[in-house]
Amino acid sequence: MAYEDIKAELESLRAEVAALAAARKQAAEAVAIHEEPAPELAKVPVADTGHEGFKGHVEDLIELLEHEVKESPVIAGVAVFALGVLVGRLSR
Repeated sequence: MAYEDIKAELESLRAEVAALAAARKQAAEAVAIHEEPAPELAKVPVADTGHEGFKGHVEDLIELLEHEVKESPVIAGVAVFALGVLVGRLSR
């Protein structure tokens, strides 16, 4: 390749990189606009170690998981898979 061809190709690649960077920035801004804060779990005192305290934690966790599955099923699926792997490893 001649020097001019290489220089033209390099300029073309730089323009493409600039266009991709601008598109990525716009996509990140669009995602930031549409994000909504995750619901917070109810605070249960640490000293409450009885059955009712545990049951409350489980119910809160289930509500949070239901919300996450509805909002972003892919991430929730990955989280459930990771939890299954963890429980499988710990149960050996």
